[in-house]
Amino acid sequence: MEDVDSCTNYCRLHFAAKDGDENLVKQQIEEGCPVNDFDELGKTPLHHASQKGHIAVIKLLLEAGADVNAHDESKIGDTPLGEVAGNCDFEVAKLLIDAGANPTIPGWMQLTALHRAKTRKKPEGKAVYQLLLDVARKKFNYRER
Repeated sequence: MEDVDSCTNYCRLHFAAKDGDENLVKQQIEEGCPVNDFDELGKTPLHHASQKGHIAVIKLLLEAGADVNAHDESKIGDTPLGEVAGNCDFEVAKLLIDAGANPTIPGWMQLTALHRAKTRKKPEGKAVYQLLLDVARKKFNYRER
């Protein structure tokens, strides 16, 4: 049974994913905590794990059916990849892309993960941008304007 904080709509799975607690994530999934529920900010457990770079937790959530392109348009609206693009985390971006993440879905202020990555100046950010650009062109027929 999921334990939900009524003020934030966080269930234990959101907290466990954010903290990178693999054992608690496994337990919550086994107990049936929904992997695609949004919290008050429009984030799923996958958003939280991705933003924090918790690779093992991301894999657990994806195996449990987490929606790699989840975004709550009534809130901030970013996908997990949109969150990661701003952090310049190549390993997480690659993991999400390999799971089917679409870098062209608009989120906050209508910015896509691709737009966010393009503005990063560090080498890691440029590598993430190139990864997302390649995928956007090949899988989603993206053309730069």
